[in-house]
Amino acid sequence: MSNNILSVNSLTKSFGGLEAVNVENFQINSNEITSLIGPNGAGKTTFFDLITRFQDADSGSIFFKNKNVSKTNSYMLARLGMVRTFQLTRVFDRMTVYENMQFAGSSIKNEGFLNSLFNKTSLRKDEGNLIEKIDDTLKMLNLYEMRNAYARELSGGQKKLLELGRSLMKDPEILLLDEPLAGVNPKLADNILEIITNLNAKGINILMVEHNINAVMKISDRVVVMAEGKIISDGKPDFVRSDKKVIEAYLGSSDE
Repeated sequence: MSNNILSVNSLTKSFGGLEAVNVENFQINSNEITSLIGPNGAGKTTFFDLITRFQDADSGSIFFKNKNVSKTNSYMLARLGMVRTFQLTRVFDRMTVYENMQFAGSSIKNEGFLNSLFNKTSLRKDEGNLIEKIDDTLKMLNLYEMRNAYARELSGGQKKLLELGRSLMKDPEILLLDEPLAGVNPKLADNILEIITNLNAKGINILMVEHNINAVMKISDRVVVMAEGKIISDGKPDFVRSDKKVIEAYLGSSDE
C-alpha cells in the first residue's frame, strides 16, 4: 500500500503561450507538513488550483487516496476529504462566526421533508453533535468569544482562523492552506503555526503555500520549491535552504 495520500503526474497548464505549470511528479506523504514555496510568478497558486480542481489542467493526472480524481469537481473533492483555504479569505461577512461554522458543517444527511417528520431523534442528535463540534473548534482557534459577532467585524487574521475553522468542519484528511499567514501579525502567526502543527499531530495531512520562509522552515517536514512552473528542489528544510538552485531562483545567478 502506497504511503502517498496525494499523487500528481505530468500536470501541465498554459495560458496562451505561457507555461504556468509543468510538474512531472509530485506526492504528498501521509502524516507530513509539506510546504510549497517559490518566488512570485513561480506557479504555486495555479498548481494549487489544479490539484483542488478549481482550474482544469491541460494534461496530467491527480490521484487522491489511490483514486483518480483528475476530473472530479472541487466540491466532491472536499467531500472525499481534500479541503482547501484561499489566499483571500472567503467567509460570509453578513453571517455570524457561529453561522459560518454551522453552514460549513451542514450535511445532506437526514435532509428532506420525510426525514424531518420521521427521524426527529436522529436530527436532534446530529444537531447536538454539530453544536459540540463547532464549540470545540472555535475554542481551539480562540474564536469562541467571538461566536456571535458578524464575520465582517473580525480582523484579517481572525478571518483566516474562521476560514480554517470552516475547513475543519469537513473533517479533512488533507488540508491545503494557501498563504495562511498573509497579512497576519507575528503573534497571531505563531498561534496559527501552532494550530497547524497540532492538526498534523492529530492525523491531518498539510500542504501549505507560504511566503514566510522562516515559518516554513520552522514547522515543515518537507519543503518543495517551484520556479517558472517546475519543481526545482524537494527535501528537508536544511537541504532546501542550502540548495544553490533555490538561492538562484530567489536571488538570481551571479551572472544576473
